[in-house]
Amino acid sequence: MLTWLRSLRDKWSNWCGDRDLEVAIRRHLTSNGYFGQTAKLQNVRLAAVQRPGWLQIYRFDALARVRPETPNEDDNVIDSSPTFRQLFGVAREDARHNQSTIRTFESNEARRELFQEWSVDLIQLRNSV
Repeated sequence: MLTWLRSLRDKWSNWCGDRDLEVAIRRHLTSNGYFGQTAKLQNVRLAAVQRPGWLQIYRFDALARVRPETPNEDDNVIDSSPTFRQLFGVAREDARHNQSTIRTFESNEARRELFQEWSVDLIQLRNSV
């Protein structure tokens, strides 16, 4: 029973809740050299908002598998072991213009810097980044 409750808590914690945002994040990961469809999105949280709510900034973590480079004709060796990366991301959604801007980093400090830049004059939630 306790393990079932823990698994339920983990599912709730890692649930995105916004299908359009999840698709945009996965599309961003795919276009940047990762397998976006199989990436594990974690801790997708609203971090800042501008009244009346049209502009929202989310933070998220992702565990994504790196897409291997295509081998050259001279290079017959293909690395068979998959490589995973822990990524830290920020998503900015502007519903007025129907735009989503997503950036991912390999360090939390770089994400924090971009969040500080994007969230000027916005209402920041506690423990946002």
